Amino acid sequence: MTQLLRLSLALLALAGTPAAVAAGPDMMDAGPPGPPAFVKPLFTPQVVMAPHAEIGPRRAHVDAIKQAMNETQRDLVDLQWKLDAATEALDKLLEPDHADEQAVLAKLDEVTTIERQVKRVNFTLLVRIKNQLDPEQQAKLRAVRPPGHGPGGPPPPPPD
Repeated sequence: MTQLLRLSLALLALAGTPAAVAAGPDMMDAGPPGPPAFVKPLFTPQVVMAPHAEIGPRRAHVDAIKQAMNETQRDLVDLQWKLDAATEALDKLLEPDHADEQAVLAKLDEVTTIERQVKRVNFTLLVRIKNQLDPEQQAKLRAVRPPGHGPGGPPPPPPD
């Protein structure tokens, strides 16, 4: 799995909540409190394919998951190019001592729209993986994942 896909999955799992955004900059700097509850029933490709999981995915399941991962990776590469360009443009708008507020906010809308698309692509992958697993396989995966954690296990440690 590529770095971009891992990063995107992490962004999805650790998406900030509207409450954190509404609380202001100090709350946003603290980082998100963890994965939102709605991602907890989902499983990342790493968890499904891990040898310790022993869920016994059938060949058709593995092939479908690989296809979904390939489609996701393709979509994410395209979105990453768009996001990089939009972010660079936003940076340029913010460089002058006096920034054009309307232009900055319009570009911010573009950046956040692309970020939303990244989350949606990643979430789609997680739903497709879940739909490839029968209830018994899902139960086995939940048993190997610590309770209260998102689709890929415990959240990463806070940044330094």
